[in-house]
Amino acid sequence: MRYGFYIGTCLFLLVVQTTIFPYLPVLRGMYDLLIPFVIFISICLPMRESLPCALILGLIMDNLSGSPFGLYLTFYLWLFIGVRFIIKFLRVSNKFLLLVVVIVAVLIENILMIATFAFFEPAGQLPADVFLIVAQQFLWALATGPVFLLCLLTLAKRFNLQWDGAAPQPNAYG
Repeated sequence: MRYGFYIGTCLFLLVVQTTIFPYLPVLRGMYDLLIPFVIFISICLPMRESLPCALILGLIMDNLSGSPFGLYLTFYLWLFIGVRFIIKFLRVSNKFLLLVVVIVAVLIENILMIATFAFFEPAGQLPADVFLIVAQQFLWALATGPVFLLCLLTLAKRFNLQWDGAAPQPNAYG
């Protein structure tokens, strides 16, 4: 049941992100939905299960996106490592921490993409609307990122999934 939940959620997010969001004008500026999912698996799963899952997600996103190969793989790996490092020192049940982690991860992914595409662009110029897109993704992450992450944590609790990750199980999710 547990692995079915993780695989099903991952596939659902991939399908929604790659086939539905690009065609809805309101959601065109949405951030990468797999960021909260990688944070979720970093918190909930043990290292031997969550690290391969994050790497496989990175490979899938590298293949589905038009970005240079390894961009998502690298970002998800460093996001995974960063979250695992953070939860050693801070409480996972802190909602403000979840808000900050999701927003910072979205901003870091945007900075990484901007730097990568500026490096590969012959003139080193960025598109004119790049800062508008970053602002939209920041606002979407601010509004929906922590809610989405808390929904994943609540679903995991509702399905009675074992909490055997690096962090202690919080008493209440929301």
